[in-house]
Amino acid sequence: MHLPRVAPALLFLALLGFASRAAADPAPSPGSPAAVVQALYRNSLDHFGFDAASVKSSKPWVAPDLYARMVKKVNQPTPKGDAPDIEGDLFFDAQDLPTSFSIGQTIDHKAGMGLGQAWVDVILKWSNEKRVYTVYLVQFNGAWKVANVDYGKDGTLSDLLK
Repeated sequence: MHLPRVAPALLFLALLGFASRAAADPAPSPGSPAAVVQALYRNSLDHFGFDAASVKSSKPWVAPDLYARMVKKVNQPTPKGDAPDIEGDLFFDAQDLPTSFSIGQTIDHKAGMGLGQAWVDVILKWSNEKRVYTVYLVQFNGAWKVANVDYGKDGTLSDLLK
């Protein structure tokens, strides 16, 4: 039986395939700015839209000031006969779910007194469109929190919440 000679070769090929997949799409380290952004955007896929439930679901990843502005905006009454100020999802800045998203470049800057700032690019794809947003994060008590999203030519999340 030739199985003992073939088994190491098969194991090597399997490990090589696993290593190449892992290198192609590395998972962000837990608690990193990229991991926070990835978790927030996955949550936004599951809670797409702008309502009290979607805002509440984002709380673990959002800076307290931004979260307070989101709560204020979602609870703002809409005049009868008018459309709401925000239709769609805050983090995707869209009315339709993207077909995919991925995390791009991360820039992490430590500022004095332990306060950190980071920027994480998010690449969003729809069937006929691709957008790249920059998510701004700050540290609160050692944890990274999203403070704003720059949608590029469409402005920022903070602009939407005014």
